[in-house]
Amino acid sequence: MIKIENISDINIWEFFLDQSIIEPIFFQGWTWGQLERSRGKEVFNIGIYNENQLIGVALAVLVKAKRGRFLHIRGGPVINYNSDIDIKEVYKKLIEFADSNKCDFLRLSPNIFKKDDQKIKKLMGLGFKYCQMHDVDAEVTWVLDLSQNEEDILKGMRDSTRYLIKKALKSPDLKIIQTKELKYLENFWEIYQDTVARQKWKAYSYDYIKEEFLEYLKNDEISLFLAEYKGKFIAASLFIYYKNQVFYHHSGSLTEFRNIPAMYLLHWESIREAKRRGCTKYNFFGIARDNNPKHPWAGLSLFKKGFGGKQVEMVHALDFPITKKYWVTYTYEKLEKKL
Repeated sequence: MIKIENISDINIWEFFLDQSIIEPIFFQGWTWGQLERSRGKEVFNIGIYNENQLIGVALAVLVKAKRGRFLHIRGGPVINYNSDIDIKEVYKKLIEFADSNKCDFLRLSPNIFKKDDQKIKKLMGLGFKYCQMHDVDAEVTWVLDLSQNEEDILKGMRDSTRYLIKKALKSPDLKIIQTKELKYLENFWEIYQDTVARQKWKAYSYDYIKEEFLEYLKNDEISLFLAEYKGKFIAASLFIYYKNQVFYHHSGSLTEFRNIPAMYLLHWESIREAKRRGCTKYNFFGIARDNNPKHPWAGLSLFKKGFGGKQVEMVHALDFPITKKYWVTYTYEKLEKKL
């Protein structure tokens, strides 16, 4: 019999994720839940049990939007899909939980590879529908295998990427600083704003990034890398370390210095740090799902792929309608995607 219960012990939560055959994304980590709580959100650390055995977890955030109230599970639930449990029963319990919290719909980005058709068909059979939003939570990512030695990682890179890293290593004017000091976040912010203006991104606020930095710092799960050129910081990135992966999360570079290979050297030093920490995967996070040169992420995707690795694609986010109000969200997001 499947049941769900709240988990209040970080050790139980993280131990389950340590043992999971599915590699969890940091959105399912305990720290992310604490971060969302600090932002005033209602967060549920859901434990999924078969009788008394913990078989899955789902970090869920209650979102109170004007278009509809919904329960959001990013990168989850994390379940052993190869076990003998009834997956449909698990998802039915999550739907019931969302309904009990007066939600108009349940939205989740399950940790299922896109190629796993049978698992997706089971969810569609329950009444789930593909979310109308564009890519949600970097469902198409670029991942580099860090179990290789440094020499083999370099060999696997695009020739131009490897050349620019070696060129940057020889430059006496360019150096990389890795820090956990909060004062340097101001330097990051200046660079980030320049990039937002250039790329026309929807920017996070300084307070948002600061809260994330401080929360992950508590468990040494974040690092700030800055590239300094002739005494000026010209590029910066924040990396999150979770389980055996490092995630390239927030980043920026100054337009004025785009011809300096600062980001290439920054990532190389980040790769070396991740290996020192024992990470086996370098997750560059979101890339364009096609090779369209007009795609807004085309240049960034080309940059990431230059370091070697492979594309990993998870199933697109799914919604389960609970009330008629869901269709307001559905229609709005469908129109927004077209625009």
